[in-house]
Amino acid sequence: MKNKKLSFPTKILILDNILCKIFSVFTGIFLSAYFYKISEDYVFQLALYNVVGWIFATLGAVFLADIIKRKDKIWFYRTGIIIKTIFAFTILTLGQDITNHVISLGILYGLMTATNGFPFNMIESENIANSERIRYLGYGNALTGIVSIIAPLIIGRYITETSYTAAAVPIIVITVLELIVSFFLKSKNRTAEKLNLKSFSKKITKDKTLWKLYVIEFLKGFNRNGVMSLIASLIVIRALSNDTAIGDWSSVFAALSTIAMLVFAKYYKKPYQTIVVFMFTLIILVSTILVLISPNFMSIVFYNIAYDVFLFVVDRIANANLFDYSTKNDYGTKYNTEYFTYREIFLNAGRIIGYLILMVLALFGMISEALNIMFVVIIISIVIMSGLILVTKIPGKNSKKTKRSY
Repeated sequence: MKNKKLSFPTKILILDNILCKIFSVFTGIFLSAYFYKISEDYVFQLALYNVVGWIFATLGAVFLADIIKRKDKIWFYRTGIIIKTIFAFTILTLGQDITNHVISLGILYGLMTATNGFPFNMIESENIANSERIRYLGYGNALTGIVSIIAPLIIGRYITETSYTAAAVPIIVITVLELIVSFFLKSKNRTAEKLNLKSFSKKITKDKTLWKLYVIEFLKGFNRNGVMSLIASLIVIRALSNDTAIGDWSSVFAALSTIAMLVFAKYYKKPYQTIVVFMFTLIILVSTILVLISPNFMSIVFYNIAYDVFLFVVDRIANANLFDYSTKNDYGTKYNTEYFTYREIFLNAGRIIGYLILMVLALFGMISEALNIMFVVIIISIVIMSGLILVTKIPGKNSKKTKRSY
């Protein structure tokens, strides 16, 4: 009989994800709303902030990869949490002067991602068995989804009654809790061998499945995991009047996302991949066309539902495939760090290119035109990404068995 109980490391990872989600709500749509309020050049500045951030996240990941491979990943992860605290404290200190320090803030965000998000992916890969991957993604995202419902409501009202910078104080407390939780995580697969990105690059060219997975990551970085998230936030911000309303609607979208994740965790099976990805991509395509043709309140709501529910599920399916394959052959042992280093490079390259395009368009003052052009380019990338997911088959068993303990 299959054990349905999640392992202790998996539960700790879910708790950690919940704390991370609260932080991302604060630095996501509400940070964008803050720039929107205090700066006329908000699109350009937000795009520049993200370009700088993801460039430094990529450079940081490549620079640290060799050390992370041979040392305890947990300590780098904790360093990232400390930088998170500094990031929140910087927002608290700068206030409205934040627009004069966009590049510095982007660098701080990039270093935070390189030392926090990058090693976390490997810790996640090492501690979660493939047999519970879908339940981890499903239930984990459902629980973080509940937080996504509650957090915007609370943060939106708190910002309305106080200020955006004042909200940084409880966020600092959250990062301290995250630091405490990290002491219950363990790092595995340490090796004395040095990082060898050149050798691993040959595997990418020879392994067609790996190549497809990385192209999918690039496209994910270009759309949902990159500039599309900013555009989705901006159309909500421009349609609503205050932080409370932004928080309320963000909670509605998060609630729908949570329901989708519960259904995903309970009912999704690999054989359903083709029909789910095809139908959900079609819905995303229709919602985008409606926003382009008639950008009214209802079309914006429908678009955000498609973004937070249907595209989110497609993204989770791609993630499950990526992490399942990270345990195959010697990717789960000898080349685990290289595997995730190249994943960061491809994912962040998509993010950087997407934000660069938006930044250039915004530089010429074509805000509405820029958003419309990005809508078209993004939906094309989603269609290509979905097609690659459908033709990428992940083997059911390791070609080389690796003993793993959980």
